[in-house]
Amino acid sequence: MRGDDPLIVRDLRIAAYLAIVCWGIMAASHILAVVLLSLLLAYILLPLPKWLMHRYHMGKNAAIVWTVVFMAVTYLFIALALVGVGLRLHDRLPIYEQNFRIMYGKIASTLSSYGIESVRISFEKMSSSEDIVAYGRSMLPVVIGLLSDRILIFLLSLLLLLEMVNPEGARTGPLARNLAHYGKDVQSFINVTAKTGAINALANLTVLLALRVDFPVLWCVLYFWLHFLPNIGFVIAMVPPVFVALLMMGWKRALLVAVGLIVTQMIVDYWVTPLMVKKELHISFLQVTLALLIWGFLLGPVGVVLAVPLSMAIARLVEDRAAKAREAST
Repeated sequence: MRGDDPLIVRDLRIAAYLAIVCWGIMAASHILAVVLLSLLLAYILLPLPKWLMHRYHMGKNAAIVWTVVFMAVTYLFIALALVGVGLRLHDRLPIYEQNFRIMYGKIASTLSSYGIESVRISFEKMSSSEDIVAYGRSMLPVVIGLLSDRILIFLLSLLLLLEMVNPEGARTGPLARNLAHYGKDVQSFINVTAKTGAINALANLTVLLALRVDFPVLWCVLYFWLHFLPNIGFVIAMVPPVFVALLMMGWKRALLVAVGLIVTQMIVDYWVTPLMVKKELHISFLQVTLALLIWGFLLGPVGVVLAVPLSMAIARLVEDRAAKAREAST
């Protein structure tokens, strides 16, 4: 037993170090979330200034300026589109509420005919469409309060872009080299996921338009962003259009929507993705689930967004440290 004591002490030390690190991450979760989101946004934007410099032989500063212009136009377009969708959704909410009441009544009566007591829902206590709209208005100041963080994230991402964007053959500092090295897998993940997500979103748009589901563009945009959560994002993104189809057109149309979305997902996963990438970025369902749980616990909702990129960067860091340890031992 005494020979095992040093191993036990080492394991306890590692556990204590991990506990201290986790506590530090949780204590500084807000500032870490801002910095990490800025870094993720910088990785997303990085190909654009590089392409401008390579394609049009722009200088570094000009490429960054055009990137800022592109981001401003994109933000403005998204804001206007969301306002339009919000107004249309406000008009449709009473219809959804009425159809839900009718659907629930049919289900309850069917279950009662078989002697099954359904869960009774008090519609008087449920939030009506007016209550939902009022709640949204009350949350508006909170959303506006988040604007300061968004501005800070945008500015930090620009500073990181200035550090990472360099002409070909130019000397780079240690920070830029480390960001490029440890973010290599993250950039590959973003590149592959964005391409396959865009193709899949367009295929889903065709399905939703053909089946006449409300707000098809909104659901496809939602799917594109949730596509960055491998294996899990698809299931989450499929729920809103299927539920809307169920409310508006019945269970048969909802089943067709679900089958159509599953078929497009399978085509992209098993045919399009292998054609587009030479080396598949395989991330198992267990790895994604654990990453979501751990980083969601440490960083909150932002951790869910950053779970996969953070895990990939940490995995590369661990591999580098293990390789250096093997070299030192030999």
